[in-house]
Parts: sequence; structure tokens; C-alpha cells
Amino acid sequence: MTNTGKVIWLFSALCHFSCWSTTSQDCTWASELTFQDVKDAIDKLKQLDILNTRIANLEQQVATLQTYVPSIIFHAKVSDGKNPIGPGHIVYDTVIVNKGSGYNPSTGIFTAPVAGIYYFTYSLLGLSNSGNTEVHLMKNREALSYIHSILSASQAQAASMPAILTLNKNDQVWVSLIQGGAWSGRGALNFQGVLLEAK
Repeated sequence: MTNTGKVIWLFSALCHFSCWSTTSQDCTWASELTFQDVKDAIDKLKQLDILNTRIANLEQQVATLQTYVPSIIFHAKVSDGKNPIGPGHIVYDTVIVNKGSGYNPSTGIFTAPVAGIYYFTYSLLGLSNSGNTEVHLMKNREALSYIHSILSASQAQAASMPAILTLNKNDQVWVSLIQGGAWSGRGALNFQGVLLEAK
């Protein structure tokens, strides 16, 4: 006897037992069932089992991806009125987003929680009386890129610079004001980063 046949036999036996165990002994519902009805029901149960297995596999894959590709995103700015004067680190004290807790608003330093490829941007708006203003993007004390602004009195110039960096775990990235002064009003000074791909 095939597995399907065994299931049909068992189903019929249960129907028979159910009829004799009820006081009304109304078995018309069982007599109206056909072989095809039972087979269709079994096929649908098999399809549900397959779908449930696929869903469980997909949920496992999603959980695995979340383990290996963490979300690391930060966006911070210098508070209005706290105009940095160089030289020294620029401390972006107002945190807008810090998913992954890689950025430290007390020091202005981002420390990579995991190794990977990161995308950073930073901006500069020099003070109108600062003349020669320069900021560098630093990685472990190495200058990687910079923004340079030379202004005459009553002039203003805003600029931003992107950078894609390969970082090891615990590598540090920050923005250093080499000379001059920067204006922080209206969120002009920003520092952002996001993990693009984990190693």
C-alpha cells in the first residue's frame, strides 16, 4: 500500500469511528468525500509544508545576513555658535544618527566597529574673517583628503568632500581643523559615515 493509500485508509477509519461515536450518527459528510477530495487535501497539505520550509529557510538567511552585515550609520554636526578655531579636532557634538555607536560626540572621532568599506562626507564653511581655512580628513593620524578655503572680508564659501575608505576594525577617522576658523551656524559643519560593505 502506498503512503497516499495508507493516509486514505486511515482517514476512512477515522470517519467511521467518528460516525459511530456520535449520538446522531450523521455520516453524510463522510460518504460524500471522494478519493479525489482526499488526494486534493493531501496535495494542499504538502504544498503548505513546502512553503513553510521555504519561509523558515528565508528567515534563517535574513538572520545570517543581519549578523554579517551590521547597520553602521552616523551623522553629527557642530552646534550653532560653537565655531571651531584651529588647529585641533573638530568635535561634532550634536548627534543626529549614531547606529552602531561608532561615533563619539565627546571627541569627534569615529571608530570602526567592524572591518569594511565605509563612505564618509565632511563639510566646511569658513568664518568670513578667517582668511585661510583648511580641514583634513584623518585616518589613524594620516591625512587622506582636505578642503581649503581662502576668503576675503565679508565673503563666505561652503564646501563638502566625500571619501570612500577601507577600514580595519578599530581604525579611527576624524576631521582636523589645520588652520583658520569655521562657522557652525544652521548646521553648516557636518560629519557623516556609513558602512557600505563589511569584510
